[in-house]
Amino acid sequence: MSDKNETMVDSRNSEQALKEREMLKELNGKPWLPRTLGYIKLSGPGFMNAAFTLGAGSFASSVTLGAAYGYEMMWIPLYSFAFGIFMLALAARFVCQGNMPVIEAQNKYHGRFFGSFATGLLAGCIASIVFTFGQYALGGDAIISMFAAFGIEVPKIVACLILLAISVPLSLLYGSGENPRAVKIVENSMKVMIGIMLVVFGAVIFVTGINIPAMVKGLLIPKLPSGLDGIVMLIASLTATIGVMDWLLFNNGMIARGFSKEYERLGRFDAFFGGLLPVTLVLSLVSVAFAEAFAGKQGIPTTSEELCAALMGVIPSAWIQAGFYLGVCALVVSSMVGLSVTCATSFYQSTKVPRNSKAWYHPLVVLAPQIGCLGVFFGKPVMIVVTVAAMQSLFNWISGNSWYLLGNDPRYLGKKVVGSRFFNLGILISISILNIVFVTFVMSKMGVWPA
Repeated sequence: MSDKNETMVDSRNSEQALKEREMLKELNGKPWLPRTLGYIKLSGPGFMNAAFTLGAGSFASSVTLGAAYGYEMMWIPLYSFAFGIFMLALAARFVCQGNMPVIEAQNKYHGRFFGSFATGLLAGCIASIVFTFGQYALGGDAIISMFAAFGIEVPKIVACLILLAISVPLSLLYGSGENPRAVKIVENSMKVMIGIMLVVFGAVIFVTGINIPAMVKGLLIPKLPSGLDGIVMLIASLTATIGVMDWLLFNNGMIARGFSKEYERLGRFDAFFGGLLPVTLVLSLVSVAFAEAFAGKQGIPTTSEELCAALMGVIPSAWIQAGFYLGVCALVVSSMVGLSVTCATSFYQSTKVPRNSKAWYHPLVVLAPQIGCLGVFFGKPVMIVVTVAAMQSLFNWISGNSWYLLGNDPRYLGKKVVGSRFFNLGILISISILNIVFVTFVMSKMGVWPA
């Protein structure tokens, strides 16, 4: 058994995991209500995944689609994450029923191109580093705008240092998931940040107003945007909520907590309650706010500075403005922590470098994405995030097909292979969306479609 397998086994035998396992043996047999309440208490990886998903890309695309199309495009984060849940459920099956991390399984059964290269190094490590630039760009402008609401001028370097001071300690505390207690602390921090987002963006809705019938229609009835700009933002929205980084973070979050066969129902519940619900709620609130703010107006925010300043005309209170920017900061910091975690876990699983939290190189691996702090001085995350996300979707599609095959491979899962046609269909639709996103992006850049 390799070091990676030993790490997986060790996490399952931690004091916390053993205690949770006994609780789950009792919970899994209880009626719906007490079981649900127990699962909520034990949830965590789903919230990590939601906090990671709620970053600059998903925020920027929700803002832009809300401003450009009103309530009509609110279905995108709901539907895209709903299909993404099939991949998160597959990740739960891998962790709870398998005995090796998924990247190692890909290397063993499909080759290192699919595992270490496409999934680990490209979709995990490199993408994590690139996406952090957009997070810092948006977060830096949010901090500057938050202080500006009270007439205080803050230099960009100070905004950069504030973001580093929050995200670096949380990233190092979680590391690559080797300390169950530290993992739980960071998971709880992510829950607090999601709570901040819900409260402050909800408060903004009270100021801007809301059209409930239009919101319900926009959430449930899909409608495609028109024009090249609309298609590009649709691509950004889809890739912001479906992708290998999301799958990896959820997968490794469960490994860090020591998930085993007793945890699989909790894992599926966590993907929905900790993942789908917070993501849909937060992004819906953002879309509603900008749909109301830009109703009948010309001009759509496309830079981080414009994103942060877009609501100034409809929010008279400096305190509500500050609360809005605080929500943006919580959104980007939580995503930056997720990017550091994904980078570290992907790196260790993709290389032969031992995962050792006491090694000199460990902080460098964990904090590699924090080079994105330079994004504070660039200030234009939207199109960078869109372009990288669309190009990355090709490797998401390649890796996703490998995951689908692993889910149906008895060499990896034994008798616990995916036996449900509905489950397999959901997985195939999810990874097909990624391929469609890539093809659409290439066609739009070539001027082939839309006309």
